[in-house]
Amino acid sequence: MNLQFSTIFTTRRKELNVTQEQVAQYIGVSRAAVSKWEKGQSYPDITILPKLATYFNLSIDTLLGYEPQLTTEHIIALYKELSTAFHEQPFHEAEVAVEALIHDYYSCFPFLLKMAQLYLNYAALADNPVTIAVRIEQLCLRVEQYSDDFDSLNEARMIGSLALLMQQRASDVLEKIGNRVQIQFNEDQVISRAHQLLGNIEQATEILQASTYQHLFLVISTCTDSLLLEEATHFDETIKRVTQLIDTWNIQALNPNTSLVFYLTAATGYMQQQKHDEAIVMLKEYAKACTKLSFPLQLCGDTYFNLINHWLHSTMQLATVTPRDEASVRRDIVSSITQHPAFAPLHERDDYKLLVQTIHHMLERKS
Repeated sequence: MNLQFSTIFTTRRKELNVTQEQVAQYIGVSRAAVSKWEKGQSYPDITILPKLATYFNLSIDTLLGYEPQLTTEHIIALYKELSTAFHEQPFHEAEVAVEALIHDYYSCFPFLLKMAQLYLNYAALADNPVTIAVRIEQLCLRVEQYSDDFDSLNEARMIGSLALLMQQRASDVLEKIGNRVQIQFNEDQVISRAHQLLGNIEQATEILQASTYQHLFLVISTCTDSLLLEEATHFDETIKRVTQLIDTWNIQALNPNTSLVFYLTAATGYMQQQKHDEAIVMLKEYAKACTKLSFPLQLCGDTYFNLINHWLHSTMQLATVTPRDEASVRRDIVSSITQHPAFAPLHERDDYKLLVQTIHHMLERKS
């Protein structure tokens, strides 16, 4: 932990125009002790800190230079830095850095959630991913136990549930979040109408845009998860409807990852059905979506969702951060189709080779 006590102490003493001797007399220590504090050679005894903070009219945390709560900007910066570390270093080395920060900011719950998400996104690189899943669960349980923020609690429950799935603890997942779909009560619409009554028309519109925006992605991701559980006829209809949804709502620009995952899952499903030509069609859509990528990947609005960017940055700032570092994202875009065993039967096809080359060239141009 990087405390700034000596700098803060010296600056504050000079601001108050008092000498080291005067401070020493007030506190009841020698001037030499005060001199050592300012040089960073030692710290005052813990029993002295309250009296010293009172003398300088500062809180103890401020006097020590300790910030138990990180700003959103600082959390984002740390996440990006650590994400790069997981790509460039062995997992255990990056893990040491993460755990040191967790130790320092154990009461900053937004930070703990972001570190849980970081572990979730890189757990596959660990020697023992299950151990990392247990650590994710621990972090989420701490947030659930001590946080009083509604959004943080919900996020902790969901990330914790994913950690339970990683541990194959399906029954615990159902116990934690339930086993039935809950009725939606349209709180967003009620909030929007309340703002309309207050004359806050733009805010009311922003809320409805944000709600539509999220529900679009929820529909597509839910359909994506259902694909591999469906019979062939229903499978084809799902692809038809979701493809239309992606095109109509400009999903590839709004949230590139959502469309990439859908096309990849659809292609995998067709390979399981031994429909290689149909799988190639989906992989071509995957390649087409790749050509529209813009790095760094992030959620954004467009001309229709013209108020969404303000909401993203004010309400979901942490959620707009790319889950993994850019190098890992680029690597996985290619390896998802070149190393996936389901696509092995396609490797000698010219059309498959061409779309792989297209993706490679696209990523090189955008680097």
